[in-house]
Amino acid sequence: MRPEDHWDKAQRLENTRLGKFDPDDDCELLIWSCIHGGAQLLNVILHRASVTEENFDMIHTSVPELGRPMPDTLKPVFEALARIESLGPRFVRGAEKWNSEIASRCLADYATVKTAAAASLEGRPAAKHAS
Repeated sequence: MRPEDHWDKAQRLENTRLGKFDPDDDCELLIWSCIHGGAQLLNVILHRASVTEENFDMIHTSVPELGRPMPDTLKPVFEALARIESLGPRFVRGAEKWNSEIASRCLADYATVKTAAAASLEGRPAAKHAS
């Protein structure tokens, strides 16, 4: 898929999340929209950096295996998305208690991934982001 198509898909997920979900009442949907949207944004970055071809899409930070070393500049993006992915077993499939601090962290990690994707679409290299 083209990077712009990945961006559009992530944006649709984000627009739905912002327009229809409450971060606390709908925590499972918040997590899944950030995981799936984050994976779309990760593909924007990987395709634009020529790390992957447009016919190779990641669905998680480790699925499928990247099969090559990850550039150091992308590690903060992978780490941010991996933190979001780690919420699935705890709050979607598990019974851990959700709170607003977790929601804020999830959304901050999503913003890290989105900022890097926007930069790559604009032709700027992925910058290191605070995590």
